[in-house]
Amino acid sequence: MKAFFIIFAVFTTQAFALQEQDEVFNKLQALDWKKKPDNYSIAENKAIITTTENDFLVIGKDAVEYMFIMQGSRDFSPDAAVLRVNGPEADSQVIYRIMKIGYLTKDDWGDNIDQDKMLKEIQEGTIAANKNRSEGYLDLFVDRWAQEPHLDRTNNTVYWAISGHDDENNQFVNAKALKLGREGYTEIVWIGNPQQFSSSEVALGGVLANYNYNEGFKYADYIPGTDTVAAAGVGALVYKLATGKAVAKAGAVALALVFAKKLWFLIFLPFIYLWNWIKNKFTGSQNN
Repeated sequence: MKAFFIIFAVFTTQAFALQEQDEVFNKLQALDWKKKPDNYSIAENKAIITTTENDFLVIGKDAVEYMFIMQGSRDFSPDAAVLRVNGPEADSQVIYRIMKIGYLTKDDWGDNIDQDKMLKEIQEGTIAANKNRSEGYLDLFVDRWAQEPHLDRTNNTVYWAISGHDDENNQFVNAKALKLGREGYTEIVWIGNPQQFSSSEVALGGVLANYNYNEGFKYADYIPGTDTVAAAGVGALVYKLATGKAVAKAGAVALALVFAKKLWFLIFLPFIYLWNWIKNKFTGSQNN
């Protein structure tokens, strides 16, 4: 049980301003955490996540419930969430969501990625979202690109990352990768402390290495003339996901647009500065 007390630091978000800490902890503790290092199937066996001894994993309905506990909304439905409880990436977390919007071509990247314009729109969208926050939530501000959007054509992956701060000057980094597949993409979000971040490739490198599509769902498995192709390419999708615009394809629009507008990846943050409070609380309870 001591290990579970340690992982609670990873869950520390602004939800604690709105809920009793013990109530939140009890709800989190009731989820089906996969603590054994192993290969775990997600999304109806479309992909595999390989965990290490440093990871705790929730899948499917437990991942959705985790997001609800921490954000108070059931609008977002991740396929999995991994919490890093030990090692150099302790207190960081990774969220996975598979999006079936059709095969994404890569030939529109240069036509849609304007890094300066994108950053300005992200900053303005974050400030606008602050006006809609409930009482008790800190305002958030985006400062700069921690890494500008980059398309890795060899590995069929897109990276980008932003850095920012809140009203109390707590710093954060959100790094995101889109791993392309035959039917669309997997959105992978790394959330952690700026001191843990050097680049998206480094922060997400191990995560991507431990996440693989099963045979038949890989990007290379696409069959021209048979498989559905997305209405727009990966460049248009990245621009819209990063800036809070609409997404590429009908069918994914309703869900992805809601969270793009709310900038959910900025709301869902582990505030490491509360770690000492949590650690002392549970260390004390263990010794009693």
